Amino acid sequence: MQTIPWPYPIVRLKPGKEALLSKGHPWVYSGALAEAPAAPVVRLADAAGQVLGVGTASATNPLAVRLFRREDQPLDQAFFRARLERALEGRRMLGLDGPEAGCRWVFGEGDLLPGLVVDRYGHALVLQVGTAGLEALRGLWWPPLLELAQAAGVTVFVERSQGGRNAEGLEPVNRLLKGSLAGPVVIREGAARLSVDLLKGQKTGFFLDQREHRLTLGRISEGCRVLNAFGYTGGFSIHAGLGGAAQVATLDISGAALDQAERDWAGNGLDPRRHTRLQGDAFELMRQLEPQTWDRVVVDPPAFAKQRKDVDKAFKAYKDLFRLGAVATAPGGVLGCFSCSQHLERPRFQEAVWTAMLEAGREAQVLAHLGQPMDHPYALNHPEGSYLKGLWLRMV
Repeated sequence: MQTIPWPYPIVRLKPGKEALLSKGHPWVYSGALAEAPAAPVVRLADAAGQVLGVGTASATNPLAVRLFRREDQPLDQAFFRARLERALEGRRMLGLDGPEAGCRWVFGEGDLLPGLVVDRYGHALVLQVGTAGLEALRGLWWPPLLELAQAAGVTVFVERSQGGRNAEGLEPVNRLLKGSLAGPVVIREGAARLSVDLLKGQKTGFFLDQREHRLTLGRISEGCRVLNAFGYTGGFSIHAGLGGAAQVATLDISGAALDQAERDWAGNGLDPRRHTRLQGDAFELMRQLEPQTWDRVVVDPPAFAKQRKDVDKAFKAYKDLFRLGAVATAPGGVLGCFSCSQHLERPRFQEAVWTAMLEAGREAQVLAHLGQPMDHPYALNHPEGSYLKGLWLRMV
């Protein structure tokens, strides 16, 4: 049953604040509104009262309105079913979905469903619900999602909180919605079988956005010494091992993550003598590495810039890590540098990499510019949806 009766309350823009919306952008910040939204689902109108669209809203979040549709029509169950079916068909068209797959089914604004993230891990689905409006409309989008998922063989449903909920006045969430879990679920990624802890793991359990880059590392690691910094549960490491790496080291601060990396290493039939765990702070441990001895190095740190004000501090941290990675990489070796900070834009990220090479006294060839995979699409009219940046470098 719809909890917000139609027609939804109208919230108006200040005069002259329609420019970004006219370009198709789905967000409206609080400073552009004539008054704070009085409900979690609203009709957005210009200063003259002409309705421009319908979406979710918040009186406490600076990101005050997220548009779902440009027509003056309700967000009903048929609307959500059509959007969810469209998103799922896209993943199937790409060949990314399946009974053993790790795949993002819904990516918020990129799938025209702002604030909603849905990840599939084999027989399990993990949801992230980021807005009060989506909470108010749960009775409309949850039934079709449940039906579509069950038809695809999903039996377990988990909900995880995300940081944006705080700004919406929502409590953190970490719960099993439906089904039962006896432990981590296992997904297949190429030749690798990877375990995912849906209730305790990072993000929704795993970093699905690095899938293609893990597969690439596996293809280029035969006979190599490989260092996986910020290795989490060892996804990059296992692909390198399956690709024939002579020796692989997984570096992470979490003992529990490294325990899972070692279990998955053995579970993939790899010789434990070829794998080393390095537990501790990456900055400290990477300073202790013998220079120019690793043939393949991956530096995939967390998002240091959670807000725009953090960018300068984050730039220095990324630069220092990439410098340490460059120092560790052997001549002719390959270094992968990554950032998942949306606020650190690509030109600034590349400046951090370039500065790191200068400070390390190394030259490098750019082999590839990297980004998020095709199950993490972003809309051209919403560039904020592009967050993952990376470079494969061949060190001179």
